[in-house]
Amino acid sequence: MKKSPTLVDVAKLANTSKATAARVFSRSKSANVRLETKARILEAADKLGYSPNLSAASLRSKKTYLIALCIHDITNPSSPSLIRGIQDELAQHGYDLVVFNSDWDPNKEKKNLLAVVRNQLDGLILQDPSDELDVLELPDIPSVILTSNEVFSAVRSTVSTDTVGGVKKALTYLHSMGHDRIGILLGGSVSQITNRKRAYLDFYEGAGLKVEERLIVDVPFKTRASDTFIMAKELIVDLMRSPRRPSAIFASNDMLGLAALQMAQIEGLEVPGDLSVVGMDDLFSAESASPALTSVSKHRFEVGTQAAKNLLNQIHSDSSAVKEVVNELVECTLVIRDSSGPITKHGA
Repeated sequence: MKKSPTLVDVAKLANTSKATAARVFSRSKSANVRLETKARILEAADKLGYSPNLSAASLRSKKTYLIALCIHDITNPSSPSLIRGIQDELAQHGYDLVVFNSDWDPNKEKKNLLAVVRNQLDGLILQDPSDELDVLELPDIPSVILTSNEVFSAVRSTVSTDTVGGVKKALTYLHSMGHDRIGILLGGSVSQITNRKRAYLDFYEGAGLKVEERLIVDVPFKTRASDTFIMAKELIVDLMRSPRRPSAIFASNDMLGLAALQMAQIEGLEVPGDLSVVGMDDLFSAESASPALTSVSKHRFEVGTQAAKNLLNQIHSDSSAVKEVVNELVECTLVIRDSSGPITKHGA
């Protein structure tokens, strides 16, 4: 029977020490090995067919090297960028990601958190906690919350995007293009709708413009993004067919913005000649739409990366030290594309 390759065999073939080879296969120490040396060791392991016993390593270190990400909807178009940002950063430090989906259900959210504790995961990244979740129900493990909710940011580290500032950037841009009758499509969680509507009303007040309630459209929340898209199209048609339709629409997410583009085409409206449309999220589908959708980027990949870095700092810090609460705010950026422009006589 052929003898299984050992770590000593790998080190010998890679022309390095056993200790260095061991660090490469140690999740917590692999980052301390030079890239060229690491590549040589991994190549040797692959050639020999060597596979480290990660379960044994986890038992010795009392770590699972698994991080939980609890999100609302993995099918939401903005989720992949967030997940990729987290996963890429964790992978550099030997950690894997486990994703829990709550479907916006507070009961599922709580069950997911219990599963995190039950499986002894090393850390938690939690997206926008529901109103029903109490701070005291959070697991007592290193964690980062993706929220601007002050109740959570007072006791746990957070990473959030300045969506209020992003909304105002979009509205300021549209107003500078001559638009003063701007419709807004609101969708998402209660907190998201509240924040974006407040930003819209504050902008109108600051600009000295009259608020028309019929230009504010609340798109009913649906658990699945695809269902929300269908519902949104019906409401957008009503807005476009109104006697004094808006010359521009700001959608609180790109999915609603893309729905507005689609319905404008069906209604025979030219974009941006008859109607300017701006979304929020800056998804790949926004850039590839026709016309390409102007959008407010929330930098989801960067948010994920920053959340993972913050979490890893907590995990690797002295366990006896007092944990510092760090609240980080990522600014939004307006990405101007073909779906928006100056108001025209036809669009006025």
